[in-house]
Amino acid sequence: MKPLEKIVQKLIISGTITEQPGLFYGKAGIAVFFFHYAHQTRNEIAQSYAMELIEEIQKQFTDSASVRYDIGLAGIGVGFEYFLQNGFLVADEEIFEDFDARMFRAALYEPYPDLSLEGGLTGLGRYFIYRLLGKGQKTEKLHKSLTHIASEISRKIKKKTVLEKEQPDVFRFFHDLVSIPEYSETYSKLLQKCREWKCIRQPDVQMIFPYMNNLQRLHVCQNYFNMDLSKEISQEWEKWKESDGTHAEMGLLKGLSSNGLLHLTHLYGNNDSWFNLL
Repeated sequence: MKPLEKIVQKLIISGTITEQPGLFYGKAGIAVFFFHYAHQTRNEIAQSYAMELIEEIQKQFTDSASVRYDIGLAGIGVGFEYFLQNGFLVADEEIFEDFDARMFRAALYEPYPDLSLEGGLTGLGRYFIYRLLGKGQKTEKLHKSLTHIASEISRKIKKKTVLEKEQPDVFRFFHDLVSIPEYSETYSKLLQKCREWKCIRQPDVQMIFPYMNNLQRLHVCQNYFNMDLSKEISQEWEKWKESDGTHAEMGLLKGLSSNGLLHLTHLYGNNDSWFNLL
């Protein structure tokens, strides 16, 4: 059996029994793989399975659910918006009503531990950026939440209290934020200020975004830092092909879903936009 077929088989067996619903380690990340796989292979079973995962995730939604990007509603919501934007999923705006309400409350009224993507404020910010870049209604609550988050991070930048380890995630936040026309003029200068940080001006592609694997890190750096890393990426692909590809985890970050997406990207030149979900 070919490696990609083995991954599909393992994920079908284990995906729906995975309790974690999130993007990095759970069902939402598995769904990213199956939607891409179904799109590439025209496999109706894979499409149906991805939809089954979506239904299971919705059943796990509660008002007390975590809003973290890696394991909670911010990442799941971004995943749903990603499916819509790529034509993998057809749904009306109602699918986001509970998400938007819960994320609005978190953004405006709940404390955040740091500015990280995984569990902090930039992770919440990415949710609202994806929502506003989508085709759905641009509600006042979405703009109010995103403006509050951007203002809070801006305040920390001006006070020089952004930790060095948080700076790459803050830079990515403002890089994405200025792609929204209503925010471009207001935050372009702040994005330029972020570019002056040493870790952004001279990024160490072996050390930045330590939670990612090497291939993920190189692709994200090339996408965000205007760097030509094609040689390094090619070398890393060769190393990846020689690895055994075994994973205990299921999700998008470093699990079977990530490995399956790498296979799709390598075999078919598949849409690599999924790297930017990390």
